[in-house]
Amino acid sequence: MFFGRYGRLFVFLGGLATCLLLAPTISWSRQGATEPVLSGQVVTLSPQVVKTLGITSHVYGPKHGSHLVHISGTVALIDDRVSYVTVRSLGTSNQIFGRVQKVYADTGDHVLKRQVLATVFAPDYIEAQQEYLQSVKLVSISGKDPSSQRLSRKIIQAAVMKLSNLGVLKEEIDRLEKTGRLSRYLKIRSDLDGYVLVKKAIAGQTVYSGDRLFTIGNMDWVRVNGQIYQQDMSGVRVGDRMEIRIPESNRKMWGHITYISPTADPKTRTVLVRGIFENRHLLLRPGMFVSVYLHVPYRGRHLWVPREAVFLEKGRSVLFVEQSKGTYRMVGVSAGHSEAGLVPVHDHLPPSVRIVDQNGFWLKAQFEKMINHPSSDP
Repeated sequence: MFFGRYGRLFVFLGGLATCLLLAPTISWSRQGATEPVLSGQVVTLSPQVVKTLGITSHVYGPKHGSHLVHISGTVALIDDRVSYVTVRSLGTSNQIFGRVQKVYADTGDHVLKRQVLATVFAPDYIEAQQEYLQSVKLVSISGKDPSSQRLSRKIIQAAVMKLSNLGVLKEEIDRLEKTGRLSRYLKIRSDLDGYVLVKKAIAGQTVYSGDRLFTIGNMDWVRVNGQIYQQDMSGVRVGDRMEIRIPESNRKMWGHITYISPTADPKTRTVLVRGIFENRHLLLRPGMFVSVYLHVPYRGRHLWVPREAVFLEKGRSVLFVEQSKGTYRMVGVSAGHSEAGLVPVHDHLPPSVRIVDQNGFWLKAQFEKMINHPSSDP
């Protein structure tokens, strides 16, 4: 416990003692020492001091990079992947269409496209079948007169349209023409593959035109809506990568920003961003909250250096550039967000520069001594 609490202090005091013992080998020059963060100030260390203090440097060059913006997201269905199965009718709205005879699907069931969800006794359906059979018979007795044939074709097309509007499949129409047998119950089918999200159909209930019997949702692809604060909007563009992390499974999924709202929420000061994700294994469920990370690229190429190479001096970020063997210069820079241990810095630095990336705090102490005591000698 004692060494765990005071170990760092002993290490620091030991290093300080080493630095004091080697102080005669340290020298610095002041060129324009009136500025607190200078590119003109340099510190020169002997090779023995550099080795003893463990100061290392490497060459870094510009490259592309991005920073992460962490927001919360909500999983939602895609509009064109939701189907509302309603009662169809050929008459006016709010009229009685029929009665539910039997229900074949329940909430949560996975259904396929064209699968029968329920059957309904509907007088309109019986009447439409009779009209179709009469139109077929009319075609057979219309003769060879061209005008009569054209009229007969229009009549049969209108009869087929009525049945199609009620949701009757082509093969059912062909069977009706072949057998001439009327069906008493209209089959209500699903328009797509998916899950039954809402079921309102009950056997024996009276239904009216426009009544919603089922809601079917396809979850093969879902959208994730996130709210990003307006101060984090800088650089965010449609097409940027979106990463979502699911805490329950420790899995990551990747997508892209497909939509950015042109307006902001005046209450939360946030902007809606949306991405589309393939929902394999049904990991994402509508209404689920997920962690969203936006990979926002920095425009252009920047110098990326390790986080340990950037220090604060009087509130400003600085780097230590090794100009020559053992000669170091402190340079003020503008630093961005740290990502994966790297920090983008912006300054008029050469395309390739050697930067101290380990134990630079010894150099920081020397520069601070030079700034705070400009008239003293080492």
